[in-house]
Amino acid sequence: MNKLTASLEDYIEAIYIVLDKSPVCRVTDIMNLLGVSKPSIVSALGILRNNSLITQEKYGYIELTSEGKTIAKKLYTKHSSIRQFLISLFELDYSEANAIACKIEHVVPEKVIKRMDAVSKNINNKIKESLLKEKK
Repeated sequence: MNKLTASLEDYIEAIYIVLDKSPVCRVTDIMNLLGVSKPSIVSALGILRNNSLITQEKYGYIELTSEGKTIAKKLYTKHSSIRQFLISLFELDYSEANAIACKIEHVVPEKVIKRMDAVSKNINNKIKESLLKEKK
């Protein structure tokens, strides 16, 4: 499996998100989530299918293969970590942090993500401690 482009990462992550909330994923679900055209989605799905990351019968539901699910989950976790870091450190709202995370998730190495997680957890723990002290 060759490295996925940022665009293909977005598509496989979108499929994962849809399937996490719904038993099936259709092209229109991806279109609604990403705001991209149907031809772009169909093209990307062809590439993902050729790389054995998804299965799809003609005009049918889209499913992640085992490898596709592993990659998608890793991407989604990375995205979530970045989003949480932005919310914790910069006090951004969810939507703004999510939009920024979408843009930078493709270039941030794993070791930076681990540090972001640690910082976010530390900040959140400090906030919880502070709130508990205020209640006393």
